[in-house]
Amino acid sequence: MILIILNFVVGTGLIMYGVNLMSSGLESANLKVIKKLLFKFTGKVFSAFLTGTFVTALVQSSTAVTVITVGLVNSGLIKLSQAVGIIYGANIGTTITAQLMSVKVNKTAYIIVLLGVLLKCISKKKSSKSFGSALLGLGLMFSGFNILNLSVSCIEQSTVVHEIFQKYGQNWLVGIIIGMISTMIVHSSSATVGITIALFNSNLISFATALGLTFGDNIGTCITAQIASLKMGINGKRTAWAHTLYNIIGVLVALIFFIPFTRMIQEITCYIGQDKSRLVANAHTVFNIVSAVVFLPITRYYVKFIEWIIPSKTR
Repeated sequence: MILIILNFVVGTGLIMYGVNLMSSGLESANLKVIKKLLFKFTGKVFSAFLTGTFVTALVQSSTAVTVITVGLVNSGLIKLSQAVGIIYGANIGTTITAQLMSVKVNKTAYIIVLLGVLLKCISKKKSSKSFGSALLGLGLMFSGFNILNLSVSCIEQSTVVHEIFQKYGQNWLVGIIIGMISTMIVHSSSATVGITIALFNSNLISFATALGLTFGDNIGTCITAQIASLKMGINGKRTAWAHTLYNIIGVLVALIFFIPFTRMIQEITCYIGQDKSRLVANAHTVFNIVSAVVFLPITRYYVKFIEWIIPSKTR
């Protein structure tokens, strides 16, 4: 039991720390580029969407991109409609992390850690050191998965722990609640999706529960933007709520079509020749792509809806 808890805590800790280190490293290395792109290439909703996708794929942190976007709208540098487009894209860009996590690297993880440490120590340029931090974070993330997987055989041998997972690991509603709360605590949907991938690939939770956790992660990640907007003006608050309601509505729609959505993910994964270990990552990606495709044509009305539910004080 102690070994299970130790492996789980250490593995989970390394995943969360690795994801945060990778994101902050990439963000630090590209901060000027991020702000320039978000300001310069977001004239229309679709270009804002593409820019949000690219920038988030570059820094692997939808939270960072969203918070920067909230600040840009609050300062009047971009409009709410542009910010909404960026949010659509940010949700897609961040799914690359989950796709990386679903790839098995085993001992290669430790080589990546070593390369990251060497780059941080040898490099004199700040950008190179930041990239070294990102590489180190990537290696630690993969190392966390390796350690987390050590718990699997121990869990299978422990009747008590195995029964807990069998009892609570098959309920998608419990998954949504846990996913939402855990992401609110750690402020990283990428980290919690990664842990979900590890649990599902270890057969400790069902695919339905894994989807529930992923949906909860998407809602929980909105807390950072909400906190950032507390001391901002009306436009900053509207942007934070646009992000939150976008994810909540997306999850509600996905739950209505839960069974067809589940089958679609399984068929897509099978069609492109991947095994079940990629199901959760693919679900995360497809969910965010479908949400963006549905919302893009109605952005104008969605913005009006946000302005209606969060009216200006002069009104």
